[in-house]
Amino acid sequence: MQISGYCTLCRSRCGTLNTVEGDRLVRVDPDPSHPTGHAMCSKGRAAPELAFSSRRLLSPMRRTRSKTDQDPGWQEISWDEAMSVVAANLAAQKQAAGAESVAFGVTSPSGAPISDAIDWIERFFRLFGSPNCCYSTEICNWHKDYAHAFTYGMGITTPDYANADLILLWGHNPATVWLSQASAVAQGQRAGAKLIVVDPRRTAHAAQADHWLRVQPGTDTALALGLLRHLVATGGYDAAFVRRWTNAGLLVRSDDGMLLRTGENYVVLDERTGRAAPFSGSVRPALRGTYEVDGVRCRPAFDLLAEACEPYTP
Repeated sequence: MQISGYCTLCRSRCGTLNTVEGDRLVRVDPDPSHPTGHAMCSKGRAAPELAFSSRRLLSPMRRTRSKTDQDPGWQEISWDEAMSVVAANLAAQKQAAGAESVAFGVTSPSGAPISDAIDWIERFFRLFGSPNCCYSTEICNWHKDYAHAFTYGMGITTPDYANADLILLWGHNPATVWLSQASAVAQGQRAGAKLIVVDPRRTAHAAQADHWLRVQPGTDTALALGLLRHLVATGGYDAAFVRRWTNAGLLVRSDDGMLLRTGENYVVLDERTGRAAPFSGSVRPALRGTYEVDGVRCRPAFDLLAEACEPYTP
């Protein structure tokens, strides 16, 4: 019998056709009719081996001997007993030294089957009261989820690789941890998109890229500033978007480096009137130049960014 579904062994969620004999999963194949089922990695194909491995633990195990002992003395216990032991130990530690004395470790949500549970795990340790979480994650994960959340209020959405003109993979290797995105990248390339890969390693994507920028580890910032310099110099950026949706037009005080304010409002130089005004959707902030506002010399944040990028030539 063949049952349609999807693989949960990483966040890619590839569509699958699962062959079942009796109550046993015996084979997993990609499901081309599923939006993410055009390919499948070796881990997904090995699902039957993982599920029915003779070495798979099916119940909790408790160590009965010291960690220095060569024989741990593992003892099988019930799930209820395991939950009680863990809960008691956590409660005792919290009582003795506070919730912040506990750090929770979480595997990668990108390359492991923990994706479905990650939100509940985070909710648990926040309710417990600990701010300490140790993540194992990919180099592409933090800025994709958290940097965008800090900047825009939410994580970045999945890029539309299949319909892109240019695809830039910077420290991102979906062929390893997000196979459905790797398929979309390949689809975009077949449709004519150019591919640039920034990575010190010759990944599968780097091998197929139109341009592989093999940066030395630690030099990404220099490359980013160089690209910013080029965009500024050539005008290759969306000025209207920059004015409306970023802090580029906000005036920065030359005396203390802080943003200029009037009351609770940030101040810009309105190009339409040539005068300083509170930032709002009705003004057109200047992006370059030096201005004096109430005796304070100021420059737009964008002007300072351009100056910082200037030394980073190609």
